[in-house]
Amino acid sequence: MDPESRAIHEAAIVIDGLEISRFGRPVFEGMRQGGLTAVNCTVSVLESSHRTIRNIAWWRKAFIEHADLIRQVRSVSDIHAAKAEGKAGIILGFQNTSAIENDLGLLSIFHALGVLVIQLTYMEANLVGQGCLERFDAGLTNFGLEVIEEMNRLGILIDLSHVGHRTAMEAIEASARPVAFTHANPRGLRDHPRNKTDEEIKALVKKGGIIGATIFPPFLPSGNDSTVRDVVKVVDYLVELVGIDHVGIGTDFTEGQPREFFDWLLTGKSRKGPGMHLDFPLKLPEGFQGAADFPNLTAALHAAGYAESDIRKILGGNFLRLFSDVWKEEK
Repeated sequence: MDPESRAIHEAAIVIDGLEISRFGRPVFEGMRQGGLTAVNCTVSVLESSHRTIRNIAWWRKAFIEHADLIRQVRSVSDIHAAKAEGKAGIILGFQNTSAIENDLGLLSIFHALGVLVIQLTYMEANLVGQGCLERFDAGLTNFGLEVIEEMNRLGILIDLSHVGHRTAMEAIEASARPVAFTHANPRGLRDHPRNKTDEEIKALVKKGGIIGATIFPPFLPSGNDSTVRDVVKVVDYLVELVGIDHVGIGTDFTEGQPREFFDWLLTGKSRKGPGMHLDFPLKLPEGFQGAADFPNLTAALHAAGYAESDIRKILGGNFLRLFSDVWKEEK
């Protein structure tokens, strides 16, 4: 890595919009090796409220046992503190609203436990709206509109990465605060139901939102043959489409997760097997295969001609601004 790129990376606030790795000390060490300041870590996808609370309990213990590497993020000031301390700030997030079941009041409970990002649906329909793999996209439910209103009130960032098109467009319109595609790529580069259309991306940005380019192979044009330069091409497309101030990185890293984990995620409620085909064994982009490789992305962006100020926005500055716009700081 060239000295100038290294200096840019070390000075930047680096935020990963989403990871769903097999969390533990090896992953946390990789985060610090990669210079990550904050990471949106998934604590709930298909789990019930009870199972989700158990997952959060695991994290509360982890914050004590690995206090030399990580700290919990409950506010933007905690992200700045993590940077100053040389730790990775952990943002607790959901990739589904299954954990709140049919009880709107559970949102305030989970928020009190530190959950700051919640995705409305995970590829399938739920009580809130439709996922991107459903046969029909009926949009938001009445309950979904109430969930958005309550998330706005509490200061929880709404994530729309896995939702269906109509649900995304309606949620963007309904939210009084900016929302995000924390980990999604443009469908204009790879026609995949999990990727987002230019229409969706532009609507998101019009309301002040951010899209985090992801490295997950099925969503990249070159699939398993991708490199870190292909991730930069995604950034290039998004910057040209909506401008430098609305693009971030949301890797969707799954470090250490076994094949069974993906089968569980992709099967969901169906008894017919995974609803989305993955070309196993998955091969992440060469040069960007784990959190420790984040400096390679900085070097690739620098080599592609991005100015230092723009690199710092992409690496984390834009997400930091979004969090400031959405989260309500503790008094």
